[in-house]
Amino acid sequence: MSVLEQTFLSHFSTNSEAHGSASLAFEALSSSDPGMKALEHIKDLIIRSAEDINESALSSALDAIIHPGALNDRKMLLENLLSFMADHSGKVSNMARTFVIKTLYSDLAHPPTTFIEPKYQFRTADGSNNNRAAPDLGKAGTPYARSVQQSNPLPRNQMPDAGLVFDTLLRREKFVKHPAGLSALMFSFAALVVHSVFCTDHAPGRGHINMTSSYVDLAPLYGNNQATQDKVRLKEGRGLIRPDVFAEDRLLLLPPTVCVLLVLFNRNHNYIARRLLEINERGTWKDPAQHSISQAQLGKQDEEIFQIARLNNCAWFAAIVFSDYFSCILGIVRQGSNWSLEPFDEIRNSDHQIFERGRGNACSVEFNCLYRWHATTSVEDEEWITLQFQQLFPTKKPEEITLKDFYQAAAQLEDIEAKTDLDKWTFGNLQRQTEGPNVGTFKDSDLANYLMTATSQYAAAFGARGTPSIMRLHEIMGIEANRSWGVCSLNDYRKFLGLKTYTSFLEWNSNCKIAEAAEKLYGHIDNLELYAGIQAEETKPLREGTGLCPGYTISRAILSDAIALTRGDRFFTQDFTPYNMTAWGFADCQRNPDGYGFGSTLGRLLLRTLPNDYSADSVYTWFPFMHPERMEGYLKDLGKLDGYTLARPKPRGPCTNVTNYVEVGHVLRNTTKFVPEYVDRATEVIKGEGFFAASENGAEEQKQFISALAPSPEAISKIGTYFYNKIKELIEQHSFSLVGEQTHAVNIVRDVLKVVPLSWAATEVAGIPLKTKQHPDGVFTESQLFDMLSEIYQFIFLEVEAAKYMTLKQRVKDHVQELTHLIENALGSAGSRMSLAGLFDTLSGLFGGKNQNEVVKRLFEFGYSTEQVVNSILALLVGATVEMSLALTNVVNQLLDSEKKSSITIQAAKRVDTKDLSSLAAYTIEALRIDPPFAGVYRVAKQDETIGSLTVKQGERLFVDVATANTNVSHYHAKLRASILRDIQEDAFPNPTILDTTRTPRERYLRGDGCFKVLGEDLASTIIASVLRGILSFDNVRRGPGQSGDLPRFENDALPVLRYAYLNEKMLPSAWPTSMVINYDVPA
Repeated sequence: MSVLEQTFLSHFSTNSEAHGSASLAFEALSSSDPGMKALEHIKDLIIRSAEDINESALSSALDAIIHPGALNDRKMLLENLLSFMADHSGKVSNMARTFVIKTLYSDLAHPPTTFIEPKYQFRTADGSNNNRAAPDLGKAGTPYARSVQQSNPLPRNQMPDAGLVFDTLLRREKFVKHPAGLSALMFSFAALVVHSVFCTDHAPGRGHINMTSSYVDLAPLYGNNQATQDKVRLKEGRGLIRPDVFAEDRLLLLPPTVCVLLVLFNRNHNYIARRLLEINERGTWKDPAQHSISQAQLGKQDEEIFQIARLNNCAWFAAIVFSDYFSCILGIVRQGSNWSLEPFDEIRNSDHQIFERGRGNACSVEFNCLYRWHATTSVEDEEWITLQFQQLFPTKKPEEITLKDFYQAAAQLEDIEAKTDLDKWTFGNLQRQTEGPNVGTFKDSDLANYLMTATSQYAAAFGARGTPSIMRLHEIMGIEANRSWGVCSLNDYRKFLGLKTYTSFLEWNSNCKIAEAAEKLYGHIDNLELYAGIQAEETKPLREGTGLCPGYTISRAILSDAIALTRGDRFFTQDFTPYNMTAWGFADCQRNPDGYGFGSTLGRLLLRTLPNDYSADSVYTWFPFMHPERMEGYLKDLGKLDGYTLARPKPRGPCTNVTNYVEVGHVLRNTTKFVPEYVDRATEVIKGEGFFAASENGAEEQKQFISALAPSPEAISKIGTYFYNKIKELIEQHSFSLVGEQTHAVNIVRDVLKVVPLSWAATEVAGIPLKTKQHPDGVFTESQLFDMLSEIYQFIFLEVEAAKYMTLKQRVKDHVQELTHLIENALGSAGSRMSLAGLFDTLSGLFGGKNQNEVVKRLFEFGYSTEQVVNSILALLVGATVEMSLALTNVVNQLLDSEKKSSITIQAAKRVDTKDLSSLAAYTIEALRIDPPFAGVYRVAKQDETIGSLTVKQGERLFVDVATANTNVSHYHAKLRASILRDIQEDAFPNPTILDTTRTPRERYLRGDGCFKVLGEDLASTIIASVLRGILSFDNVRRGPGQSGDLPRFENDALPVLRYAYLNEKMLPSAWPTSMVINYDVPA
């Protein structure tokens, strides 16, 4: 036996899993395509003639067998096959050749499915050009499709009267709650889906025309033709649409919650458009408020932003369909699962062919028929519809209203709405605001009230005799339309879907009364028309895998149509790309399976568009399609009830912005009247006392801790020296050289400024060794620890995006538990105040040195418990690292601009005397006045208070805008002068945008919360000055070339605390910078 043969057999004898995978792979290949059998013959050849095959060929063949869908091309399978074919002839060689050619050809789609021409980059208003080869496929204004051939004759003149069918099989006898506990809001959303893809033309002779597109493109919001879409848009260069409007007036005839949902998508579009302009990924757009732009450029920019925002908003809509909506339809929500039936991804068949997607779609008459879900109408919606009919037809009973009456009334309403501007439309007795900053919009509280009320109302069960009598006319219209379209029978449809056909009416519905009535109407089961057949069919029982519980046929068919509707859409498949949607937009619209509410997307939309009315932990937020009463039971069974609140959320009052210099100073200094809300946040994730960065007695605790950490100017200077040496070490360690030049470059943000505060706090104070190339046995990498600390900092001190609050809270709890455990372990025998006698004899490695031992010793001497020591060190670790990195980044960013460098700064940085950092410290303070890490802080008023022109009520939430107060001083009230402000003139900062290091006294500078508060003014400014001195010790420090040398950031109005935001590795807004390259020269 040859060595190669032994290797092959040895592999499969010692690796049973690989043997099984290989066997299954060969079995699948041989059963699919004869050409694919080539690999099986290659395997046989390896066994029979191993001497002719080198070890590389064997390795590549084994990899192909075990990983048929993810070949390791470094193993050279293709090259080995080509070499084999060149050296051999005969049947096996020809089969290998066939295999190679088929595989290479199948790598690509034929013909191509998408093109880069701008014409095809965005959705058209009418849905055309979704398939470039068939541009009218699914276009608005084209005929419905037919999916099923009618084989059993259903002559219209022999069908039972449509009204009789309704009165016999469909009319509601009594209201029955939905068995799964679905809410009325679930079916309001269903109505929005229906009206997005169906709009039958009722004009004479045009009943076969679908006036809207066959794609999930939010046509009710944007319109189904260009003229209508233009009415929705503002066209002011920002891509915005008119606030709280939508395009289709037919939705005004539906229960108000449908219109409310549309308004939320309107707001989401404008949210997306604003972020797109702020981020300005390609750098081609300009803010019209800040720049002069030609009309041509303004129009081009508006079109681009609008279309990209529309793509993203439609993707949000689709994400809700496949998360919240289908989670309820399939019953997944009751299982607590975050799984989703997402049909968009590329799929390869076993023969390597690409499974079709993005080829377009046309809605069928059968799909139109099965999506008539009037039986689920809630009691409250039934009452609302009844009231509308009474207003439209005051002199007639519902059963007396004819089709002619209905069409006449609908035409009159259309005429009225056509003459009314879109932004004057109202619904559900809501009124648009006529004053204040939100003129023309609906009140958030009014919208939220409708949605929450719908969530708290039970939908009705599907089934025969379940449709409200007020819907009689609608159902008759549906039955007649289906007959005019020549729709197939129920059995024809079931046969088409591959389902068993019914042989009797009792098999169709085991309720004898229903079965007998249907038999009397239709005579034979094969004559049962599709409309009545699926509406009155026996319903599925509630069990795993079911949630909608409609008739059996509907349950199967809606999945088929939903997949066709979405997988056939080019903009959800091949053209669903970060380029078309921008990197941020692409990330923003993704469903997060690890998000709260089992991956709910609708919950994110509610918190984004109605942030003061929905709460981050409510079942109303995360399960709005489920009745809270039933959701309580499901969560209890899953053991997850503790993570949610069941009560209807109470609205949170608006937040008041405080920007005046004196008012800001007054709020910041009166800590008993205006308390930081982060104290409560900290207690949610940190147990016990000592976390002085966020505690009620934080100021005193901070002074005590700093007196232990840096009790003298010499101790502060020593810490400064550490930072000076460490910054130089990190720059040298992470630099790379440019080819052929005496120039080095380093990513100063990612590799240096994010690391240096972390390294000091973790290794020198907290006793947590970091994992580096030099120290591979550390606990965390620098990046891992930064991520942990940044999440803790964000949760406690920053404004957390509401949709991420609960998941972030749990991660932060885990981080805190892990870090406090490590810190306590590092204390060793110092972990008890009772062991002070032998405290340091047994701590040879504590915190890496004698100085750190003394810090802990002083804390215990102050009377700290072990818990207080651990939490105090954690406070330093959280409060003096990630924000310090941001502060360093902002200061260095300003330093690199030549007009902001001063000779005194550079001179001070080059001095040999490390103790004299006063010039750099002054530069640091002034630079952070102009560009602080964060814009401000939040406070809550504990009592009524009047500050100048500002009146604050108890419990009111304030955003204290420190950045604006420090750079845009306006009014100064002498009567409010605190002693510390007594000598400050009316203009506290003359020429506020100019960096002036001669400003005195320091007390004029207003500070928020953060690293200066945690470390104290002297230590914080010494650290930053030492870092600057270390950077400027390198020759000719300057920005890197082009955009690499820029600090990529953008203003983000959605998060006021963040003066600037950055895109993280997931392309989502973050408080933390990621990159900025500097260059410097090295000696030849």
